[in-house]
Amino acid sequence: MWAAAIAVGLAGAARAEPPTPADCTKAALRKARAAAAAAARAHDAKGAIAILEPVLRGCGDARDATERGWLASDLAAVYADDGQPLRCVQLMAPLSHPKSDVHDAGSDKLVKAIDYNLDRCAKALDGQYAAIKSGGCAFKVDGAIAAAAVPPALVPKGATAACVALVRGRRPAMADADDVVCPKVALVWSGGKTDLAADASPLTDDSVCCNLSSIAVGTMAGKTLVRVRGNGRDCAGGTADTATDVFYDWTGPALTTAVDASVALH
Repeated sequence: MWAAAIAVGLAGAARAEPPTPADCTKAALRKARAAAAAAARAHDAKGAIAILEPVLRGCGDARDATERGWLASDLAAVYADDGQPLRCVQLMAPLSHPKSDVHDAGSDKLVKAIDYNLDRCAKALDGQYAAIKSGGCAFKVDGAIAAAAVPPALVPKGATAACVALVRGRRPAMADADDVVCPKVALVWSGGKTDLAADASPLTDDSVCCNLSSIAVGTMAGKTLVRVRGNGRDCAGGTADTATDVFYDWTGPALTTAVDASVALH
């Protein structure tokens, strides 16, 4: 469980030689944290990250959950200082889950530190994408789970308003009653509706798509982004919980994954 969480949090990180098992003692982990703290105090967030990432990667299966948790929490904090809230969220969210071994270790102080870092970084991530807004749809969309008003430039010609909506999918005639039917994203206006085709992603993944519950849209840096979110247990009956959060690049009738901030919680 811990190794999976670390793999998510460090996806895309710079390559570094992992330490030997002897380097994963409590004393070694605390030494790494102290060195990173000194770098952070000197406003060298990247230097602190360079210290902590390879140690956490190499010691992800070390036995002391509390020490590993503090190491991860320190890394999340410097990710935040370095303007990388997404990595911070991906690292902290699995450890905040009530079933994580950090919670089992029983350190209330550590749990509070993780929750603080997660809240800080989630707010920073939202701030980065503040232009992507939910709500504001001027009319009711039949079958909609959620809807959001599109920017004026995307309103179809001749319409006064339009929305993107997360709408319930239709069950195929030959589908079994217990088959998961994923919702669709559609552009809807008074005179019509266009379904937007999504790539392989949470919108098409029958293990998570049943939990999708919100949608937002907006423009950033000349691109139109659609944000889809949701939380819940595996739709197909598995035991995993997932916090889904995906930003799609909307071009024509297609949605292509731009940023996937989803986190699996075990």
